Order: sequence, then C-alpha cells, then structure tokens
Amino acid sequence: MDQEEVWTFTVGMYGQSGVAKLCLELQERCGLDVNMLLFMFFLGRKGLAPHSISSLEDAVRDWRDNAIIPLRRTRQFLRDNARPAAQALRQQVKADELQAERIEQHMLCDAVEPIPCNDPYAGAHAYLSPTRFDLTQEECDAALSKLIRLMGF
Repeated sequence: MDQEEVWTFTVGMYGQSGVAKLCLELQERCGLDVNMLLFMFFLGRKGLAPHSISSLEDAVRDWRDNAIIPLRRTRQFLRDNARPAAQALRQQVKADELQAERIEQHMLCDAVEPIPCNDPYAGAHAYLSPTRFDLTQEECDAALSKLIRLMGF
C-alpha cells in the first residue's frame, strides 16, 4: 500500500469543509480513531476493505495510546496558556502529533490485509458502529452519511 498516497488522501479529506469538525466531535465523544476511519474511506475508494478491523486496531493501539493521545492531551493542555513560550511549545507538540498520526498511517498500511469489496463504504460502516463505540446505530449511520456528503463522495 502506498503510504504517501494514503497520507495525501487523508489530508485532502480531512481538509474538506466540515470533515475535521465532525471527525473531532466523534473522537472526543467516543474515542474514534480519525486515522482509522479515513483509512477505511481510502480503502473503499480503491475497491477494498480490510480483512479484519480488529487486527488493524491491535496493530496501532499501543502507538495511539502511548504516542498520539499523550501528545494530543499536551497540546490541548497548552491551548489556554497565553505565554508565548507555551504557545511555541504547543505548535511544536502539534507538529509532533501530526507526525505521530502519519506514523500510525504507515503502520496501518503495513498491517492491512485488503480484500476486494464492491461497497466503497463497507470498511467505514464496519468501523463506525455501535459494536465499537458508545453510539446508536442511527448516530453511526447519520455520521457516516454526513461524512460521505462532506467528502464529496
């Protein structure tokens, strides 16, 4: 899997109007891994789905829990500190968090066992589900539909 192609897709989709806002709301509300969700959309665009989402989650869990989430918490902690030095540090932590997200995507590329799939949203639908998150099926379906619309699919 071409890691640069995945990253370019992710950055492009995340930059679509409203996508980041909705993804971050889901991340804050229920712990959704935005990288994982966008990776599911990437696979779907290629006519693929992962053989096992659980194995992908296992492949990145330690990295996400011990690198990405602590960086995110540090960045959020620094947000309201008005000191210029604290804001400079926040910008560095933000850059480090983005790099950690990119490394997670590389890990997903290395770990995925793609299978052909005719439904371009199958992976995203399977990931964004009440079996993984504290959301109702209706909330999952509504979020997925909104993301599809916002991404221009």
